[in-house]
Amino acid sequence: MPTPLRILPTNESLEVILDKEMGRFEFHGKSLPENPNEFFEPVINWFKEYVKNPNKETIVIFKMEYFNTASAKRILDVLSICYEIHTKKLSIIINWYFRFNDEDMKETGESFSEIVHLPFKYFTY
Repeated sequence: MPTPLRILPTNESLEVILDKEMGRFEFHGKSLPENPNEFFEPVINWFKEYVKNPNKETIVIFKMEYFNTASAKRILDVLSICYEIHTKKLSIIINWYFRFNDEDMKETGESFSEIVHLPFKYFTY
């Protein structure tokens, strides 16, 4: 079982909470890290380990104010790994939050859902 991963937020990077035992899989804030590969590497490695033996239900929460193009690619990598849970016929849902008037963030979530073939639920805040 992967040990819980917690990355504290900065002005340029997301808060990430990944805890299999607690059933928490969360991404909050802004993602503009100088080196997105370096930032997302432990996250991607965590999910690669997690999908080997996932929970019966996985709900991943994305509540991001903004992310750059380089981060978008890495977020898609995470979602692509999560697709393996779906192929095991286990429940996986992506909860995609966006600000009330942020149509771009909503459309990005819709695009990601089409690319990775995972069920997304959309929420405003």
